[in-house]
Amino acid sequence: MKANGKHDHIEDTEEYVEETLSLEEVEKDMIRKALERHKGKRKFAAQELGISERTLYRKINEYELE
Repeated sequence: MKANGKHDHIEDTEEYVEETLSLEEVEKDMIRKALERHKGKRKFAAQELGISERTLYRKINEYELE
């Protein structure tokens, strides 16, 4: 580590990026599984996930799950 702490910031940023990517993968997997359990019925999948149907629809498009 340098005296000005630049290395600490870089390591923290890399850890944050890795964590963000893994959280996105977990979310994507949870949505996929909820849709499978409810045979593609978004209303019930959204209820299980605790999100609105609109949010689920947006996430399906964002993660290209259709």
